Amino acid sequence: MHVKKLLVLAAAIAGVLLYKKAQESEAQKTVWSESTDKVD
Repeated sequence: MHVKKLLVLAAAIAGVLLYKKAQESEAQKTVWSESTDKVD
């Protein structure tokens, strides 16, 4: 039973890390497109 709990915990942590990474890359894309749009 402990192995299942560890797997669930590891999956949850991996999901949170992937979510944070996705949010960061989205924010970087937004900043990048905003800063490059203003170039004439």
